[in-house]
Amino acid sequence: MSYKNILVTGGAGFVGSNIAIKFKEHFPNIIVTAFDNLSRVGSELTLPRLLEHGVTFRHGDVRKREDLTGTFDCIIECSAEPSVMAGVTTSPQYLIQTNLVGAMNCFELAREQHADVVFLSTSRVYPVSPLNDLRFHETETRFELDQMKNGISTDFPLNGLRSLYGATKLAAELLIMEYAANYHLHAVIDRFGVIAGPWQMGKVDQGILARWVAHHVFKKPL
Repeated sequence: MSYKNILVTGGAGFVGSNIAIKFKEHFPNIIVTAFDNLSRVGSELTLPRLLEHGVTFRHGDVRKREDLTGTFDCIIECSAEPSVMAGVTTSPQYLIQTNLVGAMNCFELAREQHADVVFLSTSRVYPVSPLNDLRFHETETRFELDQMKNGISTDFPLNGLRSLYGATKLAAELLIMEYAANYHLHAVIDRFGVIAGPWQMGKVDQGILARWVAHHVFKKPL
């Protein structure tokens, strides 16, 4: 591993905290910094885990460019307003400022330091109507697409409506590709689907599998 200093934005979240901890477990000599504004309920509970594993925590907000300081050779951009319902019944300002402007601030830090970037995106970048038109069948364990045995590929058309959340993530994808081309950065985009696992603080609009499990354990209605 050639990296010496890794910044994980959204580092107190479900994905970010697990990534930060795994890096320290596998590469203990690397300095890993978890950066988070702790806006999500329950995110503060991850702080003892991070510190126990030797991860440095810094409180800050990706929306504020002045908060993003330090020297890093790799930035893993996990920060986001992750709810697909964000901005539907309220102003989308926080969503856009976090997912797009916040991402741009991270890309700016990468540009200034010529750091590598891993950008965590989402399967929600794909438009809803074309997805609904896909034929599928039910097996004993899962639903399978008739024509796409390996699932949705990156060649799937992107024209159409997807959600405000998906639009912000797609816009950030386009932005990091331009940054990579113009400033000769190494960047990887990872589109997550439905994710679940330990320490996920599941809600109705995001993290539904963890919420189902929690309701089952605590004998609450599903």
